[in-house]
Amino acid sequence: MDSYIYILDDLIFFFTGVLFIYLFVLAVASHFKHIIYSKAKKKYHCAILIPEGSPLITIYKEEPYEFITYNDLYQRINSLDKEQYDLVLILSDTTCALSPRLMDKIYDAYDSGIQAIQLHSITENRKGFRNRFRILCDEIQNSICRAGNTQFGLSSNLLGTNMAIDLGWLQKNLKSSRTNIERKLLRQNIYIDYLPDAIVYCQSAPACPYRKRIRKMASYLLPSLLEGNWSFFNRIIQQLIPSPLKLCIFVAIWATLITGYDWTSSFGWWILLFGLLIAYSLAIPDYLVEDKKKKKHSIWRKRHLNSELKEIPA
Repeated sequence: MDSYIYILDDLIFFFTGVLFIYLFVLAVASHFKHIIYSKAKKKYHCAILIPEGSPLITIYKEEPYEFITYNDLYQRINSLDKEQYDLVLILSDTTCALSPRLMDKIYDAYDSGIQAIQLHSITENRKGFRNRFRILCDEIQNSICRAGNTQFGLSSNLLGTNMAIDLGWLQKNLKSSRTNIERKLLRQNIYIDYLPDAIVYCQSAPACPYRKRIRKMASYLLPSLLEGNWSFFNRIIQQLIPSPLKLCIFVAIWATLITGYDWTSSFGWWILLFGLLIAYSLAIPDYLVEDKKKKKHSIWRKRHLNSELKEIPA
């Protein structure tokens, strides 16, 4: 019985260790500088699709953005004139602001042959533990599965919104509102880039407009490997990886069980757990860390001021 437990422990440790190395390498790579595209040599036209009732039209009424509202995204995309627009920018219903020179960065990438571009979504509402934790997980996803991927020439994961895509390709491949655009792009081996400096500010975390079926994606694992479609293969692997919280909980529980069974065999697991925490910490962007430092500093200043006021005689 002991031998089976040790064999099982070794197998789980091996695969978890490989997963740790994979995540650590991508987290480190996400800190490398993203490629800067040369300025677009020609002028492009982009239709910016926003849901009805979006405040962007009022906010940017003085800007030369071509906003087009929609109630049904599928119908609106198919109604666009390919002769008038080269690409389409789809924004989420929670979008409240756009970063400066957003369109210039998109045009530069498009002029360099990039047909699909994922923009960087930043959630403005960071109050409360649940909101902050979700934003933390989203930014870890951005660092590892988007910025990290593109540093190795692999496609970025596509959120399903806050993205720019070639209009001709989209009209040809979008069969319904439930079409998984990301899967179609990856199956056709079309590169998806991620622009971390092209920021879309949202009131709350944007949701993917279509359902991502893990079982269906997993069915393409072997075909993508045999075809040498590494971006698609990498995307399937990343979709099968547990979330940071679930993975850390699993490693912590297993490490605790092994410690109780044979504490001499548990050191590797605790080191692995510590390594995972470091890898995920590297994937957290600076602005979230700075927000936390500012919050702690403001709390300290408030307490320090209150203590000083108490010491001052009336």
